[in-house]
Amino acid sequence: MQRVWRTVTGFYHVWARGTGRQMIFESYEERWEFLELMRECCRDARVTIVAWCLMNDHVDLVLLDYEDEMSAAMQRLLLTYARRFNKRTGRTGCLFRERFERRSLDTDWQVMEAVRSVHTDPQEAGIALIERYPWSSFAEYLRAYDNDMTRGFSDPSCVLELFGSAKAFIAYSLSTPDGCEPAMPDLEETEWERRAFADKLAMGLGVKLNGVKAAPSAQRNIVILGLHDAGFTVRQIERYTGIGKSTVSRIVRAYTKVDAQAEGSK
Repeated sequence: MQRVWRTVTGFYHVWARGTGRQMIFESYEERWEFLELMRECCRDARVTIVAWCLMNDHVDLVLLDYEDEMSAAMQRLLLTYARRFNKRTGRTGCLFRERFERRSLDTDWQVMEAVRSVHTDPQEAGIALIERYPWSSFAEYLRAYDNDMTRGFSDPSCVLELFGSAKAFIAYSLSTPDGCEPAMPDLEETEWERRAFADKLAMGLGVKLNGVKAAPSAQRNIVILGLHDAGFTVRQIERYTGIGKSTVSRIVRAYTKVDAQAEGSK
């Protein structure tokens, strides 16, 4: 791939594809593993994750890199994940196609378009509407507008001012490049699907959603943090589990504080 000169803004649209449309994620656990590894590699290289989306055969990102450390971070991320994936599945050879690709974003408009492009990946692929897809940073942006800046994988703060408000961000995200508006989803159906996903996630963590409140505190906390990391707000977790808002907030804040202290001690 031709060299991409550093952008004056520091923003880049970055993507990595599986070799020959190879699936790079075969389970929820592998997606979580990739996200945690992505956060670690970018944090160590002082690269900011602005937006992200995980698809079956590729990863789509917007990154902010002032120190020209993005290449090292991405190479470490892709190589480490590929080694783990191959060892786990027994496959050999390259998991990702050549090296990652990137495009410099030199204007505010290009940054906004790149963020929208990342979030619309599943919709354009016919998999799910933007707001229904759990494996992107779209929910983290909405949480940020709700002043819920706790533990996510992206940092929307550096571009939120470009949109001005949650309403403007949602309107821009749901619009299309030709100016047409996509069909609005049925809100009742969307809520049902979100609850179904939350229940499936809770069961994957060892307890049914309606049993979280009565579960031992350690297991309850794991489920609450898992739901929060998946993009559910404190209010949604309260509604789905029956656990009070103050309790949910306390658990999330406590974990965020411990996570921040662990990061600061490194």
